[in-house]
Amino acid sequence: ACPAHGRCAMKCVVWVRTAPPDQAGSMAAYADLVQRSLAPLAADWTFATCDLFDPRGGASMWRHHVWRLRHARRALTAHPADLYHWLDGSMAAFIPPALRARSVVTVHDLIPLLQARGELPRRPSWPARWLIQRGVTALRECALLCADSAATKADLARLAKITARVKVVPVPLRPLPPPRPVALPGLPPGARFILHIGHNASYKNRRGVVDVFLRLRDSADLHLVLAGPSPSPELVARTNTLPMVHFVGPVDDAELHDLYRRAALFLFPSLYEGYGMPILEAMAAGCPVVCSTAPSLLEVAGDAALSAPATDPDALADACRQLLSDAALRQTMIERGRARAAGFDIASFGNLLLKCYEQALTPKEPHD
Repeated sequence: ACPAHGRCAMKCVVWVRTAPPDQAGSMAAYADLVQRSLAPLAADWTFATCDLFDPRGGASMWRHHVWRLRHARRALTAHPADLYHWLDGSMAAFIPPALRARSVVTVHDLIPLLQARGELPRRPSWPARWLIQRGVTALRECALLCADSAATKADLARLAKITARVKVVPVPLRPLPPPRPVALPGLPPGARFILHIGHNASYKNRRGVVDVFLRLRDSADLHLVLAGPSPSPELVARTNTLPMVHFVGPVDDAELHDLYRRAALFLFPSLYEGYGMPILEAMAAGCPVVCSTAPSLLEVAGDAALSAPATDPDALADACRQLLSDAALRQTMIERGRARAAGFDIASFGNLLLKCYEQALTPKEPHD
């Protein structure tokens, strides 16, 4: 544990985790990246972790939210620190007011706020809207915000009116373990396939992925593989007469690596993203990418992917067709992708985080 605040010669930071470390998902992966990036740089710092989730476990999101409302202040009091780094900005509602001036928050996206404003489907319930507004208030009062992307920083300015003390800290490439083959029933050995990874939320645009694939049915022996949760009933009904579409369910990191390496291309036409880690993973694995023109995806991909608007399946299909038919272009994009992914390194990430910690501990100027 970190020494009591004020008695420690070194600067003490507590990482606040709101997702169990063994839980699959991007938040657990981000916590691991933060810890591994800062471990070699800890000469003048000490680090500790505070877990803010119901220790009884369970799948109910609201069970954990109620636990946090009741126990967050007590749990954090047991971890005194100079600074608290909240690893998931969607949990800002649970930052005790007394600790906000000593809190750094990583903001990955603003999906809940976009939903509350009606800019994305699935309007939140009134208790959820209360938490969202409470979270926005907390973010405005924190010492510093780390945005995954310049697009998320722009969202903070537009949606939450937060412009001061926001730093862009791109998430580094998440290393994947050696590939382990995934069984794909119904897919002939050696068949070409387009890969998509995502869940059923509308902004992931699974429906759009199928729309793009339908425009490529003139490509001989081309299949579509969708990894992630079971498809929605609507998507099942839409694809049950399409034998070339395969849903493989959730995959672990080794299986994901295998899919990237085997795919003809990775299609990621999201309507909205706060970042684009799957794009980096695909590029690092040598899989060329076609993505939407969502600002965060263009920011991550640079010139190493082909892109078109998420709402234009014809243009996305044309981009896919270029990669499928032009071997020279395909090789160029693979080489650009590997180089692009290599630039998102963990050492740079750790150094940026330390600079953010230093700034957060610097008293605010009147104009901040």
